[in-house]
Amino acid sequence: MEEYAIIRKPLDPNTGEPFATCSYALFPGLALAQSEPELVVLLYDSLLHQYPDTAMCLCKAPRLLSQWEALGKPTVILATPEDRKIFCDAPDEIPTESLYELLLEHNVTGGCNRELYRLSEPEECGSKEALAELAEQMGVVLSNEPRVPFLTSSMEVRNAMKKQGFDAVHILELIYGMGKSNAHLAHTHVEDHDHDRHEAPKIRDAVMGETERAACEALFDEDMKKRNLQDLHDTLLSFFWGE
Repeated sequence: MEEYAIIRKPLDPNTGEPFATCSYALFPGLALAQSEPELVVLLYDSLLHQYPDTAMCLCKAPRLLSQWEALGKPTVILATPEDRKIFCDAPDEIPTESLYELLLEHNVTGGCNRELYRLSEPEECGSKEALAELAEQMGVVLSNEPRVPFLTSSMEVRNAMKKQGFDAVHILELIYGMGKSNAHLAHTHVEDHDHDRHEAPKIRDAVMGETERAACEALFDEDMKKRNLQDLHDTLLSFFWGE
């Protein structure tokens, strides 16, 4: 992770120079970066539209603690419950905010998705209520039906489910589009959010077929994780800092 770490202030669009201080800093987490790097790029771009002075912190949590003051003591935006637990348990009083509560505050949701999902969110340091509201705003129907795919904000949970052969979706995939390992799942982005509540939601069996399972297994090996980190590192520097 160290060779792919990025802890940087964004460029001020008015001056072309880095902001002196940052209000927010996105901490996407290692699992999200290794598994679906394109979601990190789309998420960061979306946050910059709301808060242009949002820093990027692609790193391990201990390294961020030593760099936090240099960024201007920003509020750290956390995307995963695992990272929320790390920061909650840390003795340093770094202010944090759940990404999903922030997205709700600014009405950032994805396209229509009239399907059933089963919410699987860690109780401790999770964002169950925010996730449920974000999903329902997109037309998702949450259910305890055991046959439908799981929905979570934890990439570790999503990956564990998929390795066991069950379809699982990260909430950011509903907002920004499915990642490579979920390309077999239908998802449409449309501007019209006037959901027809008389239309029955689609039911999709959570158990993946052999083709999907083979494709997913190839995406989670160590070489692929390293390539994803390399791609994310290079894309972030190129797209947001012109390097």
